[in-house]
Amino acid sequence: MIRMLRRFLKVISTIEKAIVILTFSAVLAALSMDVIGREVFAQGLFGSVKFAVYALILCAMAGFGLATASGAHLRPKFLDFVTQGRAEMPARRAGRVASAAILLFLAWGALNMVLFSRMIGDRDLTLGWLIWPVQMVLPVAFVISALRHLIYAAFPELGPAEEEQTE
Repeated sequence: MIRMLRRFLKVISTIEKAIVILTFSAVLAALSMDVIGREVFAQGLFGSVKFAVYALILCAMAGFGLATASGAHLRPKFLDFVTQGRAEMPARRAGRVASAAILLFLAWGALNMVLFSRMIGDRDLTLGWLIWPVQMVLPVAFVISALRHLIYAAFPELGPAEEEQTE
């Protein structure tokens, strides 16, 4: 079971890394072509900024998953001394479950937003694209991160190690 979950988490992280690389490259290419077009030909590339925004949304949400996978989310640590010792592991698990619950709530809200956008046929004014397929990345990313937190709560050895950061 542990081996299967470890492999699942690795596959998801690999997919997220590929999405980050591809979408950030797309942002860079679209904005570069627009700037070059404006500076050299006095005409930017139509829709490139809007395309870059959509690509950046995908990049950010894949990055959100990678932050969960690496334990890089910011969290308050000023009360950590309260749970030192025997209470540390149960508190950490409870925090993971609470994080998963919050993320599932966000996923539910995001899914409702996507369904509403789909129902009304909301389109981007510049590109004419339906907006809901781009918005769909929000509930998907939240559910994947929630699933990670639940796996980390059930199997702490699979969770990322927290690093001490100096301020």
